[in-house]
Amino acid sequence: MISAFDWVETYSAQNAIEANLLKGLLELNSIMVLLKGESLSGALGEIPIDQTEVKILVPQIKQRQAQKILLEYQSKQQDSQDWQCANCEEYNGCGFEVCWSCSISK
Repeated sequence: MISAFDWVETYSAQNAIEANLLKGLLELNSIMVLLKGESLSGALGEIPIDQTEVKILVPQIKQRQAQKILLEYQSKQQDSQDWQCANCEEYNGCGFEVCWSCSISK
């Protein structure tokens, strides 16, 4: 049986940099965080890449709040990708709201 104070995995970060960024984000919202597997990135090449992910654990009682924050983070990450203009098919960087080639909005 899981207690409200048990640590539960909430997210798998791609690397230690992303994990520490998210740890800081969660801690700003008064959520304690444990990182599991942070030092495995040094073994990249020796072990499969999917085993070098860093697991983010939070107390069970804070899991819902943490998941909401992490979903917002993922949503912003998806919005910050390059895009292709529907009008001229030119590729634009994520910082562009208007196509640099034909001036049509995203």
